Amino acid sequence: MDRIDLAREVIEKEAAALSALADSIDGSFLEAVDRIASLEGRLIVSGVGKSGAIGQKVAGTLASTGTPASFLHPTDALHGDLGVVREGDLLLTLSKTGRTDELIRFVGHFRRLGRGVISIGEDPGSPLAELSDVFLRIPAFEEAGPLSLAPTTSAILQLSIADALAMSLLERRGFTADEFARYHPEGSLGRRLLLRCHDLMHQGDELPVVAESVRFSDLLLEVTGKGLGMACIVDESGGFRGVFTDGDLRRLVARGANPLELTAAEAIAASRRGDAETPVGRSVVPAETLAVEALRMMKDQEITALVIVDGDDRPRGLVRLQDLVRRGIAV
Repeated sequence: MDRIDLAREVIEKEAAALSALADSIDGSFLEAVDRIASLEGRLIVSGVGKSGAIGQKVAGTLASTGTPASFLHPTDALHGDLGVVREGDLLLTLSKTGRTDELIRFVGHFRRLGRGVISIGEDPGSPLAELSDVFLRIPAFEEAGPLSLAPTTSAILQLSIADALAMSLLERRGFTADEFARYHPEGSLGRRLLLRCHDLMHQGDELPVVAESVRFSDLLLEVTGKGLGMACIVDESGGFRGVFTDGDLRRLVARGANPLELTAAEAIAASRRGDAETPVGRSVVPAETLAVEALRMMKDQEITALVIVDGDDRPRGLVRLQDLVRRGIAV
């Protein structure tokens, strides 16, 4: 058989099995959701071989979507790790045949501790099904592939029904994007929903600030010395008045002005004379502003930096577009 035709055949067989699985969902699925949702302890996920590999992924998905879950291999459980089981825990097992010896023995010991068991498999008459309080049956399809031996279709079905459990539990709990971000603080969603300007801003000695009354030479030293391409201008009380950037310097030079004769305030005014000046308030934000919101403001206003101000409108930090890019926000 042509390799492309084989690939299509594998996918089509698995798709047909998934369609049959969707049609087979019944009340036992709802009972499994109810039992897991009412857990006082953890959901322990277990399986052997490829079912075990699927189980590890399932435990990770559940844990990241609000269900306390962890994977425990049956062999490890039979040799001491059964001690991790606590009152209120529930077991979720995955097995195509429901006849894997070490898994059956593990489930038997788990039940002797008085805990409930939910299982996923093909055979409702298997020893595993008989030991389970809830049995989620997956359709018995031939494994996709030339030899029909490797667990292809059965693994897809196990993963799919477990994903359906995880998503049903997520919906039942009202699990939000913010909660997901808390479990994924370094993922792209976590960074977008958790990272704030105060986590990124240049502050303290890094922040270039000058009084509006200083001479241009002092302003230029601050801009170049801090290496951020700009400086915040403040009034006598420390209130933010505006910024002087590399672009302002280029405009001054292009207009033939002699900036050395100007104060910082005069330099800003001279560089922007004749232009639509940006109001001060448009380029400043509080420190608690989400980084993703800061990015939106920069894009909308076509600017590359925002000044972070305190409650008295004094500059306390600076966030640049390149800082957002570096932390994976501007993607």
